[in-house]
Amino acid sequence: MNYVSLAIKHQPFETKVEMNKAIKSQVAEHGNQLSDTEIEMIHLLSRYACKYPGVAYLKNDTIASLIGKSRRTVIRVLNKLVDLSIITRLENMRLQRGGNGANLYIINPSVTRNVTHRKEAENAEVSTDSVPEMQDEPLSFKNINKKESKESLQVEGSHLKNSYREFKQLVYCFIPEKEFFYRLYRSYKAQVKSLESLYAEETLHEVGIHSLKAMFSAMKVKEIHNPVGYFCRIVKQKLDDLYRECLWEMEEERDSCGRSSACNTY
Repeated sequence: MNYVSLAIKHQPFETKVEMNKAIKSQVAEHGNQLSDTEIEMIHLLSRYACKYPGVAYLKNDTIASLIGKSRRTVIRVLNKLVDLSIITRLENMRLQRGGNGANLYIINPSVTRNVTHRKEAENAEVSTDSVPEMQDEPLSFKNINKKESKESLQVEGSHLKNSYREFKQLVYCFIPEKEFFYRLYRSYKAQVKSLESLYAEETLHEVGIHSLKAMFSAMKVKEIHNPVGYFCRIVKQKLDDLYRECLWEMEEERDSCGRSSACNTY
């Protein structure tokens, strides 16, 4: 899938004005956690995210040159912005030549609770009963309401319904908080969207479910200050593992064919 198709799929804002407002909110929200370089990185990405507001398409080496920092610093800064859920990174793997191409960086809408945006998300994705809100605080099983949610789900497409339901029920089993679920599900879909033509739906679904279980297991033993960022890292790691597994299987198949051809020559 080319850059234009991906950008249109993942474009989070209608206009540059909306994007700039979101950036101001993100910087204000996380200001005490961001260095000057990290703030500069946000603004750099925004300058290259104007054609499709909120979506930039850049290589790490290009960013390093533009910002005047080392490639290692660029990767470290971008990882932190992903962890804080300020941006979402979609890595572009070159399956034919190998290695990573330019990455897609999506500037996320501010997670500051906005009633209008929440209602739009509810109408677009699913109709649910109201659930109690939780205050923003480090999440652990000490402060999680384990009450299960009983809701009717309305998801277009029967092939998506069971997958969506299982994902939501697992989240609500531990944290019955609507906005938190939306953030998790959006971050998951953003990472797997470009891979839907490469892997079976069931395979990608398993990645999401296993990542949720790993996150909740970690929350049993420690406080996680940014669960969405933590979840994103787990999903990324599992997708990387899946990619390496596919490469290994392709290598095994090629070696097997080679051995078979060699035997036939004798």
